[in-house]
Amino acid sequence: MGAAALNQYRLLLAWIIITILFGVFYSILPIELFKKPVAYQYVFLGLSGIVGFTIGDYFSFTSFKLLGPKLGSLYTTVAPGAALFFGYLILGETMNVWGILGVFITIIGVIWLTLSRKDKVAAENAGFIRSKKGIVFGVAGALCQGTGLVLSKVALNYSGGEHLATMHAVWIRLLFAFSAAFVVSFLSGRLVKNSVPVFTNQNNGLPYLVAGTVFGPVMGVTCSLLAIQSMPVAGAQTIFALLPIVVLPINYFYYKEKITIQAIMACAVAFAGVVLLTYREVLP
Repeated sequence: MGAAALNQYRLLLAWIIITILFGVFYSILPIELFKKPVAYQYVFLGLSGIVGFTIGDYFSFTSFKLLGPKLGSLYTTVAPGAALFFGYLILGETMNVWGILGVFITIIGVIWLTLSRKDKVAAENAGFIRSKKGIVFGVAGALCQGTGLVLSKVALNYSGGEHLATMHAVWIRLLFAFSAAFVVSFLSGRLVKNSVPVFTNQNNGLPYLVAGTVFGPVMGVTCSLLAIQSMPVAGAQTIFALLPIVVLPINYFYYKEKITIQAIMACAVAFAGVVLLTYREVLP
């Protein structure tokens, strides 16, 4: 369907699903969902949705399409570094030498797999390429996702208004995210082009769009916001950094892409860097 079409309509569908869930299980009408948040919460959750979903997911999906899920998912391990940096600037979370070292180790793992010739051959045999655009978009997507989580935590920590339920915060993020995606699509003259693949079920992609929506922005993002309310953002990002490890076997069985020793080692190094970043405060 293309990254833009997929991202645009999955965000809208996720927002609709969560709206229905509120109505069915909590008897809350949409108008009530609009009334409860204060301006401060709207601003930061709105920015979080646009940065993390609209921009970040578009970059990530494009990177996945070009590089393949294996390498594309490894770039998500850069997100904790972004969360650490912006958490330090905005939330006052701590940063020390161990944290910075963890970020650099993660980057080494990412660079290792990116430059691996053997893994490049395995990826090309599965139909993927090591393109500069894919690499840049992968890094940009990870930076946006890490920043989006920090902005969400700013809103969720706000004490000047009513406490927002986690799913309500996701609802607001998605509202701004899909609205921004549709506005950009309309202004760029690509609204029809992005809509046709969805409404014609191009390449039988609709079932995957629906499944990806339920597991991604509905279930996954709700759980991620629950996590950042209970622990530092960078710490939560450590758990999210398991994504490349989970992707390896799925990628092997679905795309038949060979799992090289370089891929396993690079994922392990990147993850070790994220773990070091997370436990930076307890190290001497």
